[in-house]
Amino acid sequence: MATETFYKRIVLSDEAAEKLADGFDKPRMPYVPNKEVLDAQKRGQEWLKRLSG
Repeated sequence: MATETFYKRIVLSDEAAEKLADGFDKPRMPYVPNKEVLDAQKRGQEWLKRLSG
């Protein structure tokens, strides 16, 4: 298996490609954003609104 990034070509052996594919098939926990990060983002947006006018 071969793929390219912006900078380098990446070549995987068949065994490594199978391991990578197996990892994608496994169920994963859903992403839950950190509430503190969301609160900080909301405060930042409020400050931008206040400062811009």
